[in-house]
Amino acid sequence: MARILDVFLKKSTNLACDRYPDAASLTAALKQEEADAIRCLSSRISGSVYRIAKNARLPDEDIEELHCDCIMIFIDKIRTGKYEYAGFDPATYAVEIARRRVFHYSRKQARDKSSELDNIPEPAAESEWDILDQTEILRRNLAIIGEKCRQLITLRYLDNLKDKEVIDRQLTRYTTVDALKNHRAQCMKKLTEMVARFRESA
Repeated sequence: MARILDVFLKKSTNLACDRYPDAASLTAALKQEEADAIRCLSSRISGSVYRIAKNARLPDEDIEELHCDCIMIFIDKIRTGKYEYAGFDPATYAVEIARRRVFHYSRKQARDKSSELDNIPEPAAESEWDILDQTEILRRNLAIIGEKCRQLITLRYLDNLKDKEVIDRQLTRYTTVDALKNHRAQCMKKLTEMVARFRESA
């Protein structure tokens, strides 16, 4: 994911981290939702999230969604006051979010071999997409992202439809769950780029 952000945002995540020499400065910047701080957090957790997900045998497209979800959930917890800085690296907290989500995924998979990461409810009360949906930034960028991407994101995160249901009801032009998830992941990358650029220009 760090490499993906480098490509789309045309900026090195390692250079972004140079601006935050310690946990306190990174946390303060994350509270302000600075684009470089979000890039830095993404870079810091990418290896751990990947290893956790691979150990649970998640497919690559689900790993990318897990990575995005962890960052968005963490930012939301900061925004709503559910995360209080106590001197620890914020990356540690974000990785723990990933570990919890994968744990719930694995437990669900043990009960139902056909379960996917998309179908697992967030153990906390909040929806991961509420993190951006609450903001004017999301509404503006979702309105201009393009009809195909807007449709995929809306079906998954706003209408809360499972991928299999979308395919069965022929609500998109995609005929397989894998194809749908792959294209939605690309849309999420595009949205990440747009949101970061919007914040930088604000």
